[in-house]
Amino acid sequence: MKRIEVPEKSPWDSGFSIFRRRIREQLQLCSQDCSVDDDVLLPYYRMGESETYVLSALGCSVGT
Repeated sequence: MKRIEVPEKSPWDSGFSIFRRRIREQLQLCSQDCSVDDDVLLPYYRMGESETYVLSALGCSVGT
């Protein structure tokens, strides 16, 4: 039986879910509370803001 490997980005993942996952992962690395609501992240996503900008706005120092 052949084993199927699922890539990191699954076909059923939306762009927003990937954005949200990356933001939460970075917040964990910054030792911050990663329970950011979708209502907070969605406006940033819709405006096309970069992950770096969003993390900075949420108080996570990126690249330090």
